[in-house]
Formats: sequence, structure tokens, C-alpha cells
Amino acid sequence: MHAQNQSLLDALNACIASCEHCATACLGEQDVKMMARCISIDRDCADICAITARFVARGSEHAQHVMRECAEICGICATECEKHGAHMQHCKECAEACRRCEQACRQGMSMAA
Repeated sequence: MHAQNQSLLDALNACIASCEHCATACLGEQDVKMMARCISIDRDCADICAITARFVARGSEHAQHVMRECAEICGICATECEKHGAHMQHCKECAEACRRCEQACRQGMSMAA
């Protein structure tokens, strides 16, 4: 079970790290208020990725619907970070990690179905 899910777990963990880094970097931006939604979504995304990784790693029967929610939130986070990615490298990198994770969750759902 673990070996077949390793790429999904890797994508989830990379997304957690990128979202945490992005949220922290956003707090250091000149106009933090402008970044409030990005920070909030980064935190939500990191949290759903963490719980999803746990459910997947343990082979939970609930992993399927948690992956669905994770894919949705990763997509929302990527969209928000893409708005800032042209002038903020941390947002660009976060958006890329979120898109990879979104795709990995969708693939994981199709494999588990």
C-alpha cells in the first residue's frame, strides 16, 4: 500500500512545505493585508494535505473523500498564488506545488476507485 502511494505522499508533503513557506513569506511582504487571503488559504491547504497524507499512509477507508477535498483546496490555493506569482517567487513555487498535489490527489482517487 505504501509503495504504490509514495508519489502521492511525496506531492502532499511537498505541498505542505510550499504552503507553509509561502504563508511565512507572505507575512514578510510590504502589504501583508493584500496577502491575507493567500496566507489563509496556504494554511488551509497545508492542513488538508497533512491530514490527507495521514489517511493515505494508513490506508484509511476515508482517504478517497479526503483526497477529493484536498484536490479542491489545492486548486483554490494554486489559483490564489498564481495571482501573485508574477512578482513573488514563493507564490509561484507554491502554486506549482499545489497544482502537482491537486493532480496527484485526482490520480490517487482514480486508482482507489
